Amino acid sequence: MRFFTTFTIIMIAVLFIFLDIAKRNTAFLLYRVLLRVGLITFISIVGFFLFTVIVFIWRTPAPPLPEITYGEFPFRLEYELNEELHVIEDTLIVEFDGFGMNEGIGRYRRWTSRLASGEDLVLLLEVSDNKQIFYFPGPANYYMGDRLNGYNHTFPSASFNERERGIIRRDILHDKELLEQFGPLDQNTINEEELLNQYNIRLVNWEISEPIVNNFGD
Repeated sequence: MRFFTTFTIIMIAVLFIFLDIAKRNTAFLLYRVLLRVGLITFISIVGFFLFTVIVFIWRTPAPPLPEITYGEFPFRLEYELNEELHVIEDTLIVEFDGFGMNEGIGRYRRWTSRLASGEDLVLLLEVSDNKQIFYFPGPANYYMGDRLNGYNHTFPSASFNERERGIIRRDILHDKELLEQFGPLDQNTINEEELLNQYNIRLVNWEISEPIVNNFGD
């Protein structure tokens, strides 16, 4: 849906540019009329498509409620920064947060997670005001037994996010809900070699409680 929205905006901008050019020459009057008709038709088609998708998702039945809606998962991360050993011990808290909607998968169970310490991330290094290196424990739904294909931890690699003018970019883990459901994107992962060579960080050990076995009314 985001693709079609972006595409629509671009097409409208292009059409208005042509209209502005056409205004300068009365010989293009017919051309301007056709452009306006084309613009209206295009907007109508895209609008109908988006409306259909929204209605379809909205009418899709919600999946069953989970039997277990809350979980705590203590963890311990050992890493070296500039050859000095650091240890982070915390607890990942996961809770059921109702249902979400996505044009690709329809309605789904939504989970949120937070750290008991109150920290936003398992932070390894604050590179600058605009960049952070951190370790992602794993998607919230994985720990609550709501992920069919499991999850492969990124250890001994890490993740990063970047900000532009104080706002985390959409393609760099800005969307907490997507991160909770699917984990970090490949392009947001720093492999072991790069982590050591560029930031002098080496992940030594990662331990966390196993995911629960949940029941969804099956």
